[in-house]
Amino acid sequence: MNILLIGIQGCGKGTQAKILEEKFGWKHITTGNLLRESIENQTELGLAAKKFMDEGELVPDKYVFQIVEDALTNAKDGTILDGFPRNMEQLKYLEKNFTIDKVVLLELSDEKALERVSSRRNCVDCKKDYNLLYNKPKVEGICDVCGGKIVQRDDDHEEAIKKRIEKFYEDTAEVISYFSEQGKLIRVNADAPINKIQDNIVKALEVSDLKK
Repeated sequence: MNILLIGIQGCGKGTQAKILEEKFGWKHITTGNLLRESIENQTELGLAAKKFMDEGELVPDKYVFQIVEDALTNAKDGTILDGFPRNMEQLKYLEKNFTIDKVVLLELSDEKALERVSSRRNCVDCKKDYNLLYNKPKVEGICDVCGGKIVQRDDDHEEAIKKRIEKFYEDTAEVISYFSEQGKLIRVNADAPINKIQDNIVKALEVSDLKK
């Protein structure tokens, strides 16, 4: 099964995708992580994308297409697309090369999203993720795993988050409407415990009997 997780920053797409990946063996493809890996490796694509991400802007489609294509090619047993497509141009590209079975829209208020995302932190060394709301490090500013420094990413500051939320509504409303008209859209309340959200997703996808 190929599914798309969609929703504003902080709605929990990454968390839910990882759980689905572990349960069913579907490959989790997230454009954000792929782009950050390119930035860390200082690839030409990564350096170009970094300028946009640091300013809270969405990375232009021509860069996103390049990085998504390889990931989709290597996905054989089902996929979970996280953060792509964001607009109709990306959707047209996707439909020419791929088939989406279901689309899960994780619904969350702007206020809750801003609170969650601005509280995110990660280790500069081992990349472990933290959140000051519900997953704090044992020692402030120090990674539990490797002892590295914990920092806030440049694109997780409040103004950058607000820009991405505004851009999400501006660009993605048409994508949501399209999938709704296709009968593929599933709406799930993302302001709930993680396990409850996951149960609702699995129930809606009708895949509770599948095994990894």
